[in-house]
Amino acid sequence: MFKTNIFSGSTYFETKNHKTSDDGTFFTKMGNTWTGSNGVQVQQVGDQLMNLKTGVMSSWGDPFKEDKNER
Repeated sequence: MFKTNIFSGSTYFETKNHKTSDDGTFFTKMGNTWTGSNGVQVQQVGDQLMNLKTGVMSSWGDPFKEDKNER
């Protein structure tokens, strides 16, 4: 399924355990954590996702972006 993040405008192709961004970054889900080919880790926190490096939450930004300024 294709999903577009409303904050960043990035498009993601997502299956149950894999996600690929429009820039080619590949994420794999292990438990409650998505780990990206770029080193980004995104964890499920309640009903939100949080980037463990930048602190960006899915309620106000795109947690799958590597840089906090790329929302």
